[in-house]
Amino acid sequence: MSFKYTGITIIIVAVLNTMCKAQITDTALIKRLSVNGVCLCNATLSSLRQQDVNLTEVKVEEMDLPKNCFSQDSRYEAGKGYHSDKYPGMIFQKDQNTDQISKIRLTKEFKGNLPDGKFIDMNKLSLSDIFKMYPGLKNKWGSRDCSDYWNFSNDTLSFFLKIDKNKQPQFPVDEAYYDDKQIAAVDLAISCYGFSKSDHQNAEILSNPNEPVFYLNGTRVNQRVLENFDPSEFASVTVYRGKEAIGRAGPDAKSGLFYIETKKFAKQRYWNYFKSKSAEYAKIVPEPEMDSTIQYVLNAKALTDNYEADLSAINDKTFKGITIITKEQLKKDYGVTSKKYGVIILSEGPEKAKK
Repeated sequence: MSFKYTGITIIIVAVLNTMCKAQITDTALIKRLSVNGVCLCNATLSSLRQQDVNLTEVKVEEMDLPKNCFSQDSRYEAGKGYHSDKYPGMIFQKDQNTDQISKIRLTKEFKGNLPDGKFIDMNKLSLSDIFKMYPGLKNKWGSRDCSDYWNFSNDTLSFFLKIDKNKQPQFPVDEAYYDDKQIAAVDLAISCYGFSKSDHQNAEILSNPNEPVFYLNGTRVNQRVLENFDPSEFASVTVYRGKEAIGRAGPDAKSGLFYIETKKFAKQRYWNYFKSKSAEYAKIVPEPEMDSTIQYVLNAKALTDNYEADLSAINDKTFKGITIITKEQLKKDYGVTSKKYGVIILSEGPEKAKK
């Protein structure tokens, strides 16, 4: 198992309806990815404020990425959202770098239809209800190590159930014990980066059953979404085939499984990690894009091109230290004259992360 959470959350990859502009014209896609007429990545914080001048900022408990998690989700601003009385039971969270709404949290006050038309009353929704609606999720118990929630997910939905820490032993899971436990929340999230490309009509989420399964920046996408990107934008591509692919993503991956991350996504992850390790780093690189003024040095090697994947792979199992050096020291030790600072990172090899 690889995930964790404290009530139940449903993560739905969504793009919403009435607020959609000309960017997404596929009506089938809009219907599948719509909730109460709000369109992720097309809806903006500004448009919500135009509808409701009393839009209120609220705190959001990130059930899949709580504060003790070092990893973060670069798709949205974690921990902060916006609530409008016009949308009961819905909290909107915006993209980290734009005004676009990239995540919606459904709370216990929500009554309405999910993107596929299934009606839910969050105040009464239990795990057994979820299994009746989505029987394929019964064997998909998962939990992130730093969270307190069970996660049940497919390509567009991820349901989260509070783990009872007093229930011992936790494994094997006593599934019957959790059957009547209540769903805590629903998250609808998507990476707006892919939809910012020019060919929005190619931006379909679901895959052809005969093609491999593709995940772009943690979100399942159709192969045609990838055609909107230049290969130079990708930081890493990991490929699984045969039984390993099916074991990771289910029968849909019979033709193969691809995990792809863009350089922008990878940069967001290592920036979040390094600033958690060094206040000095956070000060000289207050935003991810501002690292163009610094020189990264990984294990005594000054990094030049295509280094995003190497840095984003660093975690607590491999990280050994980070030091900031001056422009003068950077020139003396590494011969680099075009940067203001050097960021010296020590890390174990990738084989350590597997242990």
